[in-house]
Amino acid sequence: MKEKYYTLYRNIVFYFTLAFAIYTLFGRFAVLHALVEHTVNPFLYVFAGLFGLLLFAIDFFFYRNFRKMKYYPVFIAFIVCAAVSSALNYSYGITSNLTTLIWLVVQMGLFATMGRLFTKEQYDRWLTLFFLFSGLIWGIASAVSLYQYIFVSGYHVFLNERSIRQSFYDNRLFGLFIDPNLGAFVAFLVIWGMIYLIHKYTNRLVRSMAVLNIVIQLLYIILSGSRSTEVCIILSLSYTIIYLLLRRYRRATHKPSTLFRVFSYLATPILCAAILIGFFTLFKAGASHFAKYMSPEKHTVKNELTRTDIEGNESNNRVDIWKGYLFLMKDKPLFGVSPRNAWEYADREHPDSYIAEHHYDVHNAYIAVLAGMGIIGFLVLLVMLFCILKTILPRSVDTENMDIQYFFALQIILNIAVFIFFYPGIFFTNGIDTILFWPAIGYAMQQRLPVSKPDESPV
Repeated sequence: MKEKYYTLYRNIVFYFTLAFAIYTLFGRFAVLHALVEHTVNPFLYVFAGLFGLLLFAIDFFFYRNFRKMKYYPVFIAFIVCAAVSSALNYSYGITSNLTTLIWLVVQMGLFATMGRLFTKEQYDRWLTLFFLFSGLIWGIASAVSLYQYIFVSGYHVFLNERSIRQSFYDNRLFGLFIDPNLGAFVAFLVIWGMIYLIHKYTNRLVRSMAVLNIVIQLLYIILSGSRSTEVCIILSLSYTIIYLLLRRYRRATHKPSTLFRVFSYLATPILCAAILIGFFTLFKAGASHFAKYMSPEKHTVKNELTRTDIEGNESNNRVDIWKGYLFLMKDKPLFGVSPRNAWEYADREHPDSYIAEHHYDVHNAYIAVLAGMGIIGFLVLLVMLFCILKTILPRSVDTENMDIQYFFALQIILNIAVFIFFYPGIFFTNGIDTILFWPAIGYAMQQRLPVSKPDESPV
């Protein structure tokens, strides 16, 4: 009987994850987020979490695909550590930690298992649909944000009892987004998505729209001043170029010397960084002159695209935030201060601390695990990372067996893994990064063809 409904179950998981991914994008616009934060969001996120948990339970007890996934006990160990930390810190709050545990199960269980079960054709379909919808949504939002840069003065909207900057403010383009860093990061993922669609479709109109969207997203990234996204771009392009060099060298009839190849690999990220910084700097100068020409009354400040919010504070408070969370962890080094209740812990136990005073998110997913789940939870995370890297690193340079879907899964993993050095996802939050990351992990961890030898030329 259960096999009779298996195709239906797989389709439900497919469209549930796709619909949730698209919905999370709308929540990144400040005005829309303000409308749904205390109205629709609580219901939808609870429903999505419980529905995702139900879908995972069906798989766990009936189809058992999760238990076939490589290294699944490490995922279970991580969830158990989060549960232990939550139980030990129950007096500081129950609901938020319980919600976090549910989403951890959904993300590491349902989302990753879905990726593991994807064939190349199914993952292609999921990526295609997501990039089509996200490209449309982000294309419109970024285009409006570019219009705001030239013609709309900066303003505030009030969200979650705090003021959110919008349009062009503090010499950077916030646009319509809650956070320009997240806005720019999703814009970079959309750029990769447009490249995917260009590779997939030969229709001139589709390709032209994709190229236009790439230009729009790139302009927003530059004007947003998001340094975290710039780091992602440098590392993402560096990997891409190194992979292309590897493929070229392996196919060459006369291979370059080992010294030359090593030098080219090492020089790639340096050149990428230099070119990107140089291009962004020149473009900002040109954009500033263009904006003054189009709207001189709104652009009167010299060097208006040089960020003023980080003068004397180059880390933008991140170092102090990280120190603040690690300060709380010293009280409970083994299992931490709970995945989601660090603010409550700081308010009650250290009312004069930096976190109690400012209530900042941790802005680093790895430190979030260390502070929230302690040394034991962080060690489990390191084991998880080791298991993942042990599998995907050899495959990331396997020029013989690489296909476009696997390459994009690696790009998603790489970019999100880098971005969360500066952002609180992907373990204790749910959003677009989590719903892209865990299916990509599942897909990348599939049993695949043997990795070709480094000196073996592809057929």
